[in-house]
Amino acid sequence: MKTFNLMLLVFGLLSFSAHNLLAQYTAADISIQVNKQTKKIELHKKSDGSNITAAFKLNRATLDIFDKAGTYAGTVELKDWSFPLDEFSPDEIIKVSFMSLSIIENGKAIELKDIRLQL
Repeated sequence: MKTFNLMLLVFGLLSFSAHNLLAQYTAADISIQVNKQTKKIELHKKSDGSNITAAFKLNRATLDIFDKAGTYAGTVELKDWSFPLDEFSPDEIIKVSFMSLSIIENGKAIELKDIRLQL
């Protein structure tokens, strides 16, 4: 019986550790996409493409806009996941110059920088 209880304890600890390891994200694990139907920014896990937006809180995002020639055209600041898709023309280049995220589960902050968005 002691062996069985010990095995249960070890299994429980391993499952808890595995859950915590799987819940950890780094900037290198995340890709950013714009959902044109919902007009929102979404975060996806690079390894499997799963949508992980719900695991994060967006603190702030700064988008730089460039015309198709690459000339700077302005900056937009976002405070939530909404993306003002109607304000951009299809030939403009949109770049996330800075994005600050917090993992909801543990409050860990993640920063993403210099990422070009595909519209």
